[in-house]
Amino acid sequence: MDLNHIVPAFVRRSSGRLRNERLITLTRLAAIISFIFMIVPVTDLIVSGWFTDDTGKFPLHENWYLLALRDLHRTLPAIIVPVLLITVIIQALYKQRWLPAPHKLLYIISVYAVGALVIVHSLKYLVGRARPNEIMEFGGAMLFSPAWQIANSCQSSCSFPSGEAASAMAMLSVPLILGGVYRVRFLVLTAVLVLVFSLNRIVMGAHFLSDVLLSWMFVALTMAGLWPVFQRNSARIDHCVGQIGQSVCKLFHQR
Repeated sequence: MDLNHIVPAFVRRSSGRLRNERLITLTRLAAIISFIFMIVPVTDLIVSGWFTDDTGKFPLHENWYLLALRDLHRTLPAIIVPVLLITVIIQALYKQRWLPAPHKLLYIISVYAVGALVIVHSLKYLVGRARPNEIMEFGGAMLFSPAWQIANSCQSSCSFPSGEAASAMAMLSVPLILGGVYRVRFLVLTAVLVLVFSLNRIVMGAHFLSDVLLSWMFVALTMAGLWPVFQRNSARIDHCVGQIGQSVCKLFHQR
């Protein structure tokens, strides 16, 4: 019996089942979280209420330190994504072995683009949920609406889901893919930052707990769904990036 063909096939099937199970588990978890907040919507009000004062408003909404933390977080994607793109260009033109492979870099960029940008902001526009500091329960003028309920309370900068929580969660893709021997340490550090950046928005009255948790799930599903595609086509993607780089170099040499 030739095990040289059987073993790789078995490994591929096993890894495929593992990937499917991971996606199924994440989907179920997202459904459970959604169900809880839809059936018991007062959960959002209770958690947000922990951070209000005697007047029912959020005293830390304009806190300088929390605003600085929010602004710091907002600058990170504007640094991470361009650095990744520049690294892809360097790999295309010069193909440096000490740099991460192009398919890994493009995967992380795709997580940001699909999970933290397209999915989250499409849902913001579709659902139109008012933020905690905008609803009547906390001194605002708008009505509270549960997670997933189409409210149309706003046209832009809506509460559900949280863009900050999504971009924070997307940061986990960096140590997961590029962490190397220090992956666990980087993961722990990044996970702490994800918690701090995301929960900061709840404390400030800018997002409900459900906004944050479901944003995490959307990005986690994006990460789990995209990685098998990039991993399976890694050689093709890397080759394609290299070919583009060679074509660009030839074009400049001809001039």
